[in-house]
Order: sequence, then structure tokens, then C-alpha cells
Amino acid sequence: MSLLRAITPTWLMQIGKSMSSTKETRREQYRSQINSLRSLLWMVHEHNTRYVRCPQSPQASKARDEIREFCEEMQTSCSNAQRPLFRVLTARMEQALSALPNQTKPSWYAIHHRTSDHLIYIIDEIARSYIAESKHDAMYEEYQAFWQTWIDTKESQLRFEQATTRLIEGKMASWQSVSLQSRILQKRMHQLSLIASSEVSLAFDRIDNRFDSIVQSKEGEVPPSTLIKISQDLSVILLHLFDQELTIRTDDALVEKLHKAKSTLHALPSPRQTA
Repeated sequence: MSLLRAITPTWLMQIGKSMSSTKETRREQYRSQINSLRSLLWMVHEHNTRYVRCPQSPQASKARDEIREFCEEMQTSCSNAQRPLFRVLTARMEQALSALPNQTKPSWYAIHHRTSDHLIYIIDEIARSYIAESKHDAMYEEYQAFWQTWIDTKESQLRFEQATTRLIEGKMASWQSVSLQSRILQKRMHQLSLIASSEVSLAFDRIDNRFDSIVQSKEGEVPPSTLIKISQDLSVILLHLFDQELTIRTDDALVEKLHKAKSTLHALPSPRQTA
């Protein structure tokens, strides 16, 4: 090794150190941004649940100001290449926060839904950059599989909410649509539970039982308020699951532990070999 250092030009070694340093700097920046965006996502969620009945209260106004300041700080601290991304985020957030105080309850939820979705897609984009810097192809594929299953479940939940809205409006065959979307959403949840932690899987089981009651019921037996509550509860579970996945993927110690466990599992002899 000492001979290799002796014959390697100094400028080449300096470039190598610089590239390594730059890579670590980018990874640390991505990790910090992911954590900040996760915090912002929960701030928006808390605003949605806490102030829907008092959107013009001083407390609600203070919470919105805190969200604005949080977005501005992230825009200030991001790299030049990311500036357009965070500028759009700040502008979209300002537009939503300014509109919220005078909205009806359905419009309030719709604005929060779109704002959260925008945030989630930004988090996903930065998370992919972070994982790509780690050079773990397997981890990237695992995250991609999780993301696709998770986003499919979110889309199914949106269709369930749309069917519930049609039911409230008294549209024709709306209950049949609610029942169909319930079954589709259950299927998506089952797929997602296969790659979720046991804690979230238990929460899925409770929601799954409530969807069973919908599928087995006849029109008029389940009030729309119950359908809305089930969807809201599922939304919180999905947010926790997404947040948990980001925690795992951005913690180097957890990632290393996970890969060691998988390597050990793959090294074990198969039942056919031990027979």
C-alpha cells in the first residue's frame, strides 16, 4: 500500500479525497433535507387535524407562520442546483396557507391533501438521490418496490374517498363504487403489509376489519362519517409507514444491520441441503 501511495501522483490522490468528501457532503445534505421535509410533512398534518374547526384562530395563524418560516429556511440552505425545487415548494406552500383560512371543510381537506402529496414527491426525489449516492443497488431496488406499493395504496385510498364523496352527494350506484374501492384498497393494503413492520401491520389489521364491515354491509348501513373516519385513520397509518421507511433508509447503522441480517440469512443452507 505504501508503494502504491509513493507512485500515485499527488494531484490524483487529492482529487480522490475531494470526490469522496464531496460525496459525503452531498449525502449529509440529502439526509438533513429529508429529515427537515419529514418534519414539515408532520407540521402540515398537525395543522390539518388541529385547526380544521378554527382556521382563523390565532393559534392556526401562528402555525401557518411557522410553516412559512420553515420553508424559507430550507430554501435558503439548499444548494444552487436545488434552488428551483425549493422555490416552487415555498411558493406552493404559501399559496395553500394563504387560501386555507376561508375554505369550507371539504376544500380545506383537499388543499391539505394536494400540499402533502407535493411534499411527499419531493421527499421521494431527494431520498432517491441519497440512496443513489450510497451505491447500494439492492437498497435502491427495495426502496423502489416499497414506494411503488405505497403510492399505489395512496391512489386507491383517493379513489375510495372519491367514491365516498359521490355517496354523500347521492349519486347513482355510489354505494357499489364504495364497496368496490374498499375491496381494491384492501388488496393494496395486504400487499403493503408484506413489506411493513409488525407494528404497522397490526394497525393495517384493524383497518382491514373495518373495510370488511363495509364490504359485507348493504347500502345505508354504514354512515358516510364512518367512511371518512376510516380513510383518515388509514392516511395517518400510511404517513407513519412512509416516515418509518425514510428513517430506516437514512440511518447508516440500521442499513448496515439490515444488510448483515440479509447476508446471514442468504448464507444459511436451504432445507434441501440439510436434508
